[in-house]
Amino acid sequence: MSVNSLVFELVGPAGVGKTAVLRAIAGLAPLVRTGVRIERLRQLPALAWSMIALTPAMVEILFADPRSFGSAMRHLGRLRALPIDVVRARASGHEAILLDEGPVFSLGRLSVFHQADQGSGALARTWRTEVDRWSTLLNGIVLLDARNEVLAERIRRRPKAHQVKAGSDREVFEFLDRYRVAYRDIASRLTAGGRVQMVEFDTTTTPIEQVATDTLAALSNWGARSPAPAYRGI
Repeated sequence: MSVNSLVFELVGPAGVGKTAVLRAIAGLAPLVRTGVRIERLRQLPALAWSMIALTPAMVEILFADPRSFGSAMRHLGRLRALPIDVVRARASGHEAILLDEGPVFSLGRLSVFHQADQGSGALARTWRTEVDRWSTLLNGIVLLDARNEVLAERIRRRPKAHQVKAGSDREVFEFLDRYRVAYRDIASRLTAGGRVQMVEFDTTTTPIEQVATDTLAALSNWGARSPAPAYRGI
């Protein structure tokens, strides 16, 4: 195994084809690990201390919108817990780790639904801390996108439930645009230091197999010049 096993995230708005691309990559490149599962039981002591550190942000969320408290805490907890399992996964013998619902996804959820990227309160400070932390752990971001009308059709056509599936075109487009803006802002912050790389693919008409092949080419190119991730603890 390479000591420089690299960590990437595949991200994009709903309907963009992330799952299909991940499956294609898994078939093409067995040495690329697609996804990392958080082992919550093993991490329980560390997560308990993490929750103490997150108390000010928790209180702020609870007072702002009690109904969304559970969702917000899941994503804050995931941002804190995932680094430990990512570091552990680097010892699995894979040349690269490709995350699906990784830090950009969780930071995006907190930005879209809780405006965590704005202001100077406890939640905003925690959000920015996580951006800084992940800028030392991620090596690259693979950003997928497609035209809104194509994404809306895919969301409505697939059997999986979605919160805007029955919405009007305007509602769906606004929802997609909020995520698109959030993901690009987060990617801009993560790549600002030059350590994290980014590549973009449009899945509007490009076949999934081609996107997977091009993604692997980008990962290989990054691997030739990227440093190993540096975990700074929770």
